[in-house]
Amino acid sequence: MLVEMMMSSDKPNKITATRVFAASTVLALVISIPAIAVTLVTHYVVKTNLIVTMVAGLITLFIAMGFGYKLSKRLSTKVQEG
Repeated sequence: MLVEMMMSSDKPNKITATRVFAASTVLALVISIPAIAVTLVTHYVVKTNLIVTMVAGLITLFIAMGFGYKLSKRLSTKVQEG
């Protein structure tokens, strides 16, 4: 039965290192860039206190990690599907 399932699929679902690296890079960018941008803007443009800047950056980082968690599920299914 397992052999029939393997034979029925037209192409094998390969997970290559390039696809994993690409998905990881996209995920890292989605998580890190918003936090860096908010930190730089609050410190240099708004010119707030360093503590306020760090708190704003951390809040943004945790929100971005929440979106990254959802995005990682989608990327992992796309990497597995090919």
